[in-house]
Amino acid sequence: MKFSWGTGIALVYVVFATFLIGMVIRSHHYDPGLMDKDYYDLDLNYQARLVKKQNTGLLTTLPSVQFDVDAKSVQVSFPADMPGATGTAKCYRSATTQEDFISKIEHSNNLRIPADKLTPGRWHIELDWEANGKPYFYETTFIVPNA
Repeated sequence: MKFSWGTGIALVYVVFATFLIGMVIRSHHYDPGLMDKDYYDLDLNYQARLVKKQNTGLLTTLPSVQFDVDAKSVQVSFPADMPGATGTAKCYRSATTQEDFISKIEHSNNLRIPADKLTPGRWHIELDWEANGKPYFYETTFIVPNA
């Protein structure tokens, strides 16, 4: 069989087209792991979050977030002058979205998150709560050590 230039060019185009189709199919199976699935809503409500952050900045004592090795849990403590705080605590990792979860804050100054849900590494926590008729938002990080 004689291999001509026309056959070579056609073969290059077929291989290139097959490669492109394979990359398109593979890219549909890739999860980019966005921090938030509803980031458009977060952007639209940015002013409300900014007001919450400003309210948090006016506090004399910020919430405390610590990993308790003995109890194997994350302890979140709100300022003592905020009885009955209600809201949510969102825990997430930058590396993946599969481990993200939300815990409810229900009329308490303390929140305990069991470490059985948490893989070792760096975690982010977003506290979005309301107390004394004012909304607050606070975010920080904590480390879960290897057991």
